[in-house]
Amino acid sequence: MGNTILSNSEILKNKVLSQIKFQLSVEQEKTISATFLFLEKSQNAKLTLNIEKAEEFSKIALSEIGAGINTLCASILYGTFVKEDIDIPSIEKLVSKNVSTIIKGILKIPILRKEKYTKNNENFINLLLTVTQDVRAVLIRLVEQIYKIRHINEFPEPEQIVIAQQTSELFAPMAHRIGLYKIKTELEETAMKYTHTEMFKFIAKKLKDTKKERDIYIEDFIKPIQDSLKKNDLNFLIKGRPKSIFSIWKKMQKQGVPFEEVYDLFAIRIILKTSLDKEKDECWKVYSIITDSYKSNPKRLRDWISSPKTGGYESLHTTVLGHQNKWIEVQIRTERMDEIAEKGPAAHWKYKSGESNSSTDWLTLVREAIENPHNIDDHSEDKAKKALYSSEIFVFTPDGDLKSFKPGYTVLDFAFNIHSKVGETCSGAIVNGIIKPLNYEIQNGDTVKIITNKNKRPNNEWLNIAKSSKVLNKIRQLIKLKDFKQSELGKEILKQKFSQLKIDYSEINIQKATNYFNADEPIKFYQLLGEGKIDVLKIKKAFEEKKEIPKTEEVLKEFDAERFEKRIFESTDWLLIDEGLTTLDYQLSKCCNPIPGDKIFGFITVSKGTKIHKQNCPNAGDLINRYPYRIVKAKWNNKNIKSDFITTISIAGKDREGITITITKIITEEFKLKMRAIAINERKNNMFDGSIIVYVKNRNQINELVERLKKLKDILYVKEK
Repeated sequence: MGNTILSNSEILKNKVLSQIKFQLSVEQEKTISATFLFLEKSQNAKLTLNIEKAEEFSKIALSEIGAGINTLCASILYGTFVKEDIDIPSIEKLVSKNVSTIIKGILKIPILRKEKYTKNNENFINLLLTVTQDVRAVLIRLVEQIYKIRHINEFPEPEQIVIAQQTSELFAPMAHRIGLYKIKTELEETAMKYTHTEMFKFIAKKLKDTKKERDIYIEDFIKPIQDSLKKNDLNFLIKGRPKSIFSIWKKMQKQGVPFEEVYDLFAIRIILKTSLDKEKDECWKVYSIITDSYKSNPKRLRDWISSPKTGGYESLHTTVLGHQNKWIEVQIRTERMDEIAEKGPAAHWKYKSGESNSSTDWLTLVREAIENPHNIDDHSEDKAKKALYSSEIFVFTPDGDLKSFKPGYTVLDFAFNIHSKVGETCSGAIVNGIIKPLNYEIQNGDTVKIITNKNKRPNNEWLNIAKSSKVLNKIRQLIKLKDFKQSELGKEILKQKFSQLKIDYSEINIQKATNYFNADEPIKFYQLLGEGKIDVLKIKKAFEEKKEIPKTEEVLKEFDAERFEKRIFESTDWLLIDEGLTTLDYQLSKCCNPIPGDKIFGFITVSKGTKIHKQNCPNAGDLINRYPYRIVKAKWNNKNIKSDFITTISIAGKDREGITITITKIITEEFKLKMRAIAINERKNNMFDGSIIVYVKNRNQINELVERLKKLKDILYVKEK
């Protein structure tokens, strides 16, 4: 087995070298030798070197695509091994990093599933490029498809249809973009034999039946042109050829006419042999000669000489009215232009650089052609779409459908894109087999399956997760609808309870119940009732409660709305907060999380004792204005306070390796503080933000920690929440 493989490897090497028509550099020779040495070393029971397949891969890559040596070697290795046996690290070590990078890019290309791409072929074509980031990988995938379509009869019948559909919908358009027009036509024609067999046979028969008549017509059409070109001493070749069967079929569909009424079944091509400096002048001279003989259609003039297509294609196309009132397309180009039209950007770059070797720089031209499909058939350019291509990501559904999104979009955006009903019950997703939360930012090439929960409903937190303006608007609508339904339900519950208690359903009584449960307004009270967050049985207590007695008569006498806050915080009677206090029921408010050292005050609640707030708490002003008689002064008894208090720090800055470890060490080792949690989130442009939850003794500790973190390199923002 070993000797056979070695022998086959040598045979293949000789065949490949015979295809190379340019001088190899030392580095290129080294890469080729390393490639075949790697094949020799890989000889085992799993590797059976298919000389014919590997040779054909190399021929397509080298002669038809115009690939460079690294791409050639990558195509040979990729065509030789099954995907499971490709050893990337060994290829990088024994062949070259360049070749391993290309193969790694091919392996990133997702499996194209069934017929899904037929509806999203534009997205799939862009996905092939954006997933790999290496256009050479896309070219080898094209080589593989060319090989498949040429050997399509060797595959089982069901697979033949899949290969044909992939070829027609994805790879033929890709070849068109790149400028491989000869390959594009071959792919379309062969695929059509399997996807639309009867129509292919019908048009082929029509072309065969009309060939004699068509040949006579072409001969009559070109004769006056031929005579005029000779008189003008032009060196030329004229070809008359029928349009491809696929092209004719598309025209029948687009124009809505039968075969007999397709007006341009064939085209005339005039190829000039001239020097580079005379190309434009002579092409336009030929155009003038043709329009002197036949009436032209100015709307059908295509000048790709002055403005070549993205893939390098140059030609002058015009449509003229021949005898029998038939419109004929005439293509005018030089030998150089014709070679570029046949062989694509590789030939373009050869002429541009003046070298016989296919420089890898032409790959830039290929990438541009793939990324910008709107310069294919005319001069129109959709700038908005072109900008979008550079920033789109493409994501699969479990069924293989492809969705396009902007970077930064989340699982929640994806869910609403599937369907609003899926979105509003979304509880997470399975991304590439791993469970992810709603705020996971989907990545290019991800396969996302949404997890739903019928009890899940949109809430205000979702407004911080979704990125799409359309989704955000939908979430707001759903929240409003949910709140309205809960409010209406709560209103009915209150009416029934008032009726049961024989309480008049009036504004005064509604407000009294609202105040009792500390709701901001009646509609919020209704909502809490409808959501079940208020115990209906306790409504009775709102009307049994005695009027609250002010703290002292002095307070009422001295009360002045404009001076109240100043008076209450400057008076001498204080409520001391310490751990030894057992007779007073108080709680530290969660809305502002006061800690020793903060200026505080107490707010007497109806059922939860006294709540301690910071004086700068966001709710302080409202509490003081609405319930001045419930306010009590408070301060810390620092001598008796030994517990740790929990607080949260917000932090943001430039992301760098080890930032989380650095922050953790400062908190736990330098400040000797306990951490409850730390969450650091990667953001765009190499930035991060996050939250740190720590236990502290007092205000001084937290202030010192904040100042210390601010001094760290690349930290832009630190603040206690």
